[in-house]
Amino acid sequence: MIMDDLTYDNATHLLKCAHAIGLNRYNYTMHCHILGITKSHMYKILVFGDRYWKYKEHVKKVRYVPKWRLTSRPKI
Repeated sequence: MIMDDLTYDNATHLLKCAHAIGLNRYNYTMHCHILGITKSHMYKILVFGDRYWKYKEHVKKVRYVPKWRLTSRPKI
């Protein structure tokens, strides 16, 4: 699959995230695509958005995360 075909709207997985300041914690998810698995068993993903802010779906970043932070995105 070509990287341009991977979009926020057709993302296959969700990345579990949290933002914490002091004792306050905000849990959220971000749309992503799995690109591969490294030798150290980390998942290489293309994630969309910038934290939990709206209207940032055009921002793309490649990240390496453990498997437990990923869940399949329900089909609509």
